[in-house]
Amino acid sequence: MAWREYFIYGVNISLQAGNGTVFTRASIRIDSDADFEFQKTTYQANSGNIRIRYQDDSTGRYLTKISSDLRLIGSNFIGTPFIWSRPYVILAGTTLTVEAADASGKANLLRLVFHGGKIRPGNPPWERRFRALMPFVYNDSVSISANGTAPLRIEIDNDAHFLVQKLTGFKHKDCTISIREGSRDRDWQNQAIYFDCVFGNGQFPNVLYANRFIYRGSVITMDVNDISGQDNYVEVNLIGVKLYE
Repeated sequence: MAWREYFIYGVNISLQAGNGTVFTRASIRIDSDADFEFQKTTYQANSGNIRIRYQDDSTGRYLTKISSDLRLIGSNFIGTPFIWSRPYVILAGTTLTVEAADASGKANLLRLVFHGGKIRPGNPPWERRFRALMPFVYNDSVSISANGTAPLRIEIDNDAHFLVQKLTGFKHKDCTISIREGSRDRDWQNQAIYFDCVFGNGQFPNVLYANRFIYRGSVITMDVNDISGQDNYVEVNLIGVKLYE
């Protein structure tokens, strides 16, 4: 038996202005603690006019026949992500290489994100028999100074575990975010991720590829980093179910 725990792998690639023929390679190192299964891709870039392809380095297998326009196999909004036709597993301790080439004619910064789950052995912790289940939203907000970093802190009540199923939020200006679960000292991602690649809105939330189980009494901390150069404000919502034992 195995279950999936929601996780995000991201990579940032600086691209020289070009016509889509000069590729830059960057590798995403998969943690050694678990295989990673993904099915959704999002991105943020100065321009989405980028040629791209992916290689599973453990097998040498490419996931596209030739390079594709990123806008055709990616989305710049997590609420409507690009969904691959089936999940794909990258083995623990291996790498996924991204090959990208700007085709806009201007210098470009690509922030690319893969949404999926770490594959854990055993039965998922939310499959136990619980006395009651209740929909619930944990939320918080923070103001951030220009180019500054500020923490968001969400304390999970002691009365019930919490199963995160959706993420929503908004920002006033551009920022990145890192999420950590305190009780098990586990990150939700391999690096800071652009905000809109993680959080959707009420109409189009980020419906997690895999649930994230949070033990009662735990603390979720989020470091928000402004990259706009202006004063900023961020609000986030963890949407899911309280699990009463």
